[in-house]
Amino acid sequence: MTRLTTQSGQPAAGEPAPTAPWARVRHYSRLVLGREGSVRRPVAFLILALIIATIITPDFIRPTDIESLLINSSFLVVIAAGEAFVIMVGSIDLGVEALLASFGMILAWLTVLHSVPTGLALVATLAAALVVGLLVGFLVAKVHIPSFVVTLGVYWGFRGVALLVHNQQYISPSSVSPARQFGFDSIAGNAFGISNFTLVLIAFVVVVVCQAVLSLTPYGLWLKSIGSNEQAARRAGLRADLLKMSVFAVSAVLATLAGIMLTAYQGSIYPDSAAGYSLQAIAAVILGGIPFTGGRGTVTGAALGALLIGVINTLIVLLGLPSQYEYVFVAIVLVIAGLQARGGDLVK
Repeated sequence: MTRLTTQSGQPAAGEPAPTAPWARVRHYSRLVLGREGSVRRPVAFLILALIIATIITPDFIRPTDIESLLINSSFLVVIAAGEAFVIMVGSIDLGVEALLASFGMILAWLTVLHSVPTGLALVATLAAALVVGLLVGFLVAKVHIPSFVVTLGVYWGFRGVALLVHNQQYISPSSVSPARQFGFDSIAGNAFGISNFTLVLIAFVVVVVCQAVLSLTPYGLWLKSIGSNEQAARRAGLRADLLKMSVFAVSAVLATLAGIMLTAYQGSIYPDSAAGYSLQAIAAVILGGIPFTGGRGTVTGAALGALLIGVINTLIVLLGLPSQYEYVFVAIVLVIAGLQARGGDLVK
């Protein structure tokens, strides 16, 4: 007999909780964590990770380590915010780390090696990223090349650009004599008496703005509609192709912003900077509750997913483990997140 449910997917009033094991897991997880895409899920994951990290090493809760966690995670939070827009429409962007490194190198090349005024260099760099993002979106939406293929090409192509900008060498103020500053170092300035805390404030503003756009504007509703059912969205009159192009532009610009932030923070930029950030950003979005099919979820959740990955990275450092363990732990957490997200599909 078919079980009665409400529109929210919960058992109808007066109906007993399901008795099948998987059905019970699904029922009670939804009561506690909310439905798939709810921000309560990444919040629960993050709280659990913080508790476990504190049990393993009490040093984790020291203010200096918390500050370090927030600062070091700010770059991934910004990238994950852009990736969230792409995955929200059911696509994927594998090129963000290469865009971060290459445009960071280009900006440093302009300001340090060629004395281009900082404001002009920043505008030119962000504008170039916007154009690249629109071109990627055009190839995906209009030419119908899978986003996986296009952005993988962007990854390799712009990783090559990063290597070619300065003959595979890093760029820093001391790359010229006399030394010439970047001019945008204040991006990594002090705030509230904490060194480099401006980076955290920038990441916070990015998340707030992106979440507001996604939740409070028709644009956000349109993106969710495409991720939920693209054909229905098209029949309703939405210009799905232009909307898809726009999300890749958002992702490219935010990846470039993260590159600018990282360059200011390090005081230099390397061609291989941010290695692994593309997959980490995707993992953060999935951990944050946005499924690969898109259509639901929040940018806030993606940011919390990025912080969860930051917790794992910080814990590895505190335990003195090789950095390679990061991939193992992130993979385990990601699989667990995938299982709970798919729990509803396992009990039909």
